[in-house]
Amino acid sequence: MSDLVPFSNGLSPRQAIQVGRGRRKAALTLSKHGLKTALAVEIERLDTQAVADVVIAATEEELRVLDFGLSLANGSAAKAELVARKAQLLSDLNNWRIARRFGR
Repeated sequence: MSDLVPFSNGLSPRQAIQVGRGRRKAALTLSKHGLKTALAVEIERLDTQAVADVVIAATEEELRVLDFGLSLANGSAAKAELVARKAQLLSDLNNWRIARRFGR
């Protein structure tokens, strides 16, 4: 943005300087706003990716426990119920830790 304002527009030299300063200040304000917005977007993207990574890891572990437990249950309904309760406990704990770490 040019600081030069032609005098032919009826402005005095002092007014022209003030207009130039105003333009520079406006350009700086817009630039700072753009940087703050870009920073906020990048922080949001990183936070979202971190939550996704944690949820995927927790889900994989819960499924691993469930699969392992069901293979040990060997068709027993009582053992399968025990496995289901333990898998639910793990899920509840993971959900609590994720909520505590990333907020609700």
